[in-house]
Order: sequence, then C-alpha cells, then structure tokens
Amino acid sequence: SGQRPRGRRPQQTMMRYALLVALVRASSHWLDAYEQRGYFVLPRVFSGARLMHLRAAVARYLRDHGKDHEYMMRGEKLGGWFVPGIERIDQLKIFEAEVARDERLARILRRILGDDFKLLERSEIYVSRIGNWHSDDLYDAFDLYATSLPYVAEEWCPPTGPKRPPPLAKPNTRAAPPKDDDELCAQGMEYGFGKATTFWAGEGTAHERRVTTVAVYLEDHADNEGGLSVAPGSHRNASVHGDTVARLDPWSPSHRPEAETPFDLIRSGAGDAVVFDSRLVHRGPRDDVADFKRELSRSRRTVATFSFGRNNAVSEAAFSRGMRFRTDMLFNGSICGAQRDKNGDPDFGAPCAFDAVREDLARRPLRGVPDGRPFLEARRDLARRR
Repeated sequence: SGQRPRGRRPQQTMMRYALLVALVRASSHWLDAYEQRGYFVLPRVFSGARLMHLRAAVARYLRDHGKDHEYMMRGEKLGGWFVPGIERIDQLKIFEAEVARDERLARILRRILGDDFKLLERSEIYVSRIGNWHSDDLYDAFDLYATSLPYVAEEWCPPTGPKRPPPLAKPNTRAAPPKDDDELCAQGMEYGFGKATTFWAGEGTAHERRVTTVAVYLEDHADNEGGLSVAPGSHRNASVHGDTVARLDPWSPSHRPEAETPFDLIRSGAGDAVVFDSRLVHRGPRDDVADFKRELSRSRRTVATFSFGRNNAVSEAAFSRGMRFRTDMLFNGSICGAQRDKNGDPDFGAPCAFDAVREDLARRPLRGVPDGRPFLEARRDLARRR
C-alpha cells in the first residue's frame, strides 16, 4: 500500500504523555522546595559527552587566557579563577547554549518568573575559588542602579511623609553613620543602601524582585565539600535574612561559628544544577578547595552560574545593567585606572566607581525592562550554537 506502519504511534504517544506527567509532578515538587527552602537541585543538566566538552572548553580557555582572570574580584585572597561575562567570550558562549537545552529548567523557570522571563547579564564561571557567605546582589557603587528606580524612592524614602528605609540598609559611604531615617535616606539615595535595596520592595506588584540563580557544577561533589552551601529559608523575609547574615558574616558583631547556624551542604553530582532564589544566603567551597598556585594540571572545582529574572525594572537595574558595567570595569583597565590595586583589580567602593556608574546612568537611563528577548523565544537561537 506504500503507507508507513503506524502500530507504534499509540505506544510512543503514551510514553510521551507519561514523561510529561512525571515532569509536571517533579516541577511541582521543585517549585515547593524553591518557595519554602529557597532552592532545589535539578539533576544532570549537563551530562555525558556534553559535560566533557564543557570541561574541555574551560580548560582551553584558562590555558589561553587564565592570566587575565587570576586576580579578578579579589582573586589574590580567594584563589583560582573568576571569568565574568561569558556571554561575551566566543570560546565559552557554548554554556548558555547548553543550559538552554534543558526543558525541565525552562518549564520551572517559567512558573517561577513568568512566561516572558529573561536571561540576565550575569553569566560567570568560578574555578577552584573560595566562596564567602553572601546573596547575589549588586554592591558598592553598582547599588546605584537599584536606587535609581523611581519606585524604590517612593517606597522607602518618599519626598514627603515619613521615611521607611530598607530594613537592612547600610549606605555605601565612609561618612559618619546617619543619626535618623532622614539622614539614612539621604545617604542611601546618594550612595546606595548597601544591601538588599530591592529584596523586599514592591512585593505583590509588577516591581517585585524575582531573580533566580542557576549554578551548574561540572565536577562531582557527592563525597567532598566542594559544592554549594545554603542557609535554607533565608530568602523569605528581611528578619530571617538579616539574622542569618549577621551570624555568618565574620565582620559582624553578632558573628557566630558557622556550625551554630543551620545550613545545607549540597552534595551535587557532576552536571547537576542548584536553582535558588538570589536572595538566599549561600557560599561556595572552603579554603581547602582554593588553588592559589593556579595549576591547570590539578583537579578543578568548576561552577557556571546564570541569572534569570522576571521581565521588569528590578531585573534590569538590580542585575543586568549593574552586572554588565561591573564586567566592563573588570575587563577595561581604563575605567578608574588610578584606583586599582597592584594587580589591576578595581575598587568598586572608590569615588571613581560611583562617578563612573552615575555617568553610565546619565548616558543611558534605565528602560524599565532588561535588554534582549524573553528566554523562551531565544532558546532556539541559543541551541543553534551547539
């Protein structure tokens, strides 16, 4: 008859349906964990030959350009290599293409961030480097991108009426501490509020902060402490977040030994991704993982991180624009060239950095949404790079 046999199609349809049901159930479980604890582990985002290819791409890049990244972002104290802006680096663009392939990740991010979410301009690689406790945010001069958002001033420091500064505000200035909320607002609007400016502003509105970090580990950490540590639930409100930071920050008067604060050490497998709320307090590995000799031949601990955000002004100001300019400063030695350390690493808290950010904002005001197309539209183009 010339017709192709059709006997297997119902079976194939049932298998696809079963896989879809399993994916939907898993997504619900992951979403619950994300909302309650602040994170979940998505297994095997990279695997097999793809994982080996990515490891080889990092090794080749460090062999050719590693010297450029040894001292970036306090590398003298933290060891290893830091490679920001991998979306700009031809040899490493493959990472964004590979992370775009995972249908599970796209589905859960859509539920967390909305249909038109975007990949923000913070795609980075950390290799054999110490990680201290922190949340993913803009600090020092780059906080000015967040304080330039009109709704930030309206919510925290309106021109008339009582001031209500961000709950964890500590302005980025070396001036005397503010005596009252009026002074705190004046300093914060001039120099940035220091930490968590947008973390809990605009909750329940279109301005709500929704930024998700996806950290993919290229090596197996099932039997070692090279994976991510997180303080579960520290993303949920300012009180819990502030208390957690105060206990874990070694410079805080309330600092306590790390073992006294509940945290999860995630023993991720090679190719697994930890997906977490960017406000979650977390850290990378301890000192024993750091490679201060920067020996390419030794075993490495490599994590590629990506930031995804809701398509709103917070994602643009609190991440994309600030992270983009941070990368510009790291690569372009002519920006604040006189206020860099002996290794050429810029001081993001120096007056020059604040002036450079103000100039950038004056030259190109915020648009209200991050650049680029929604991620779900761009996935197909990214996949073509592989």
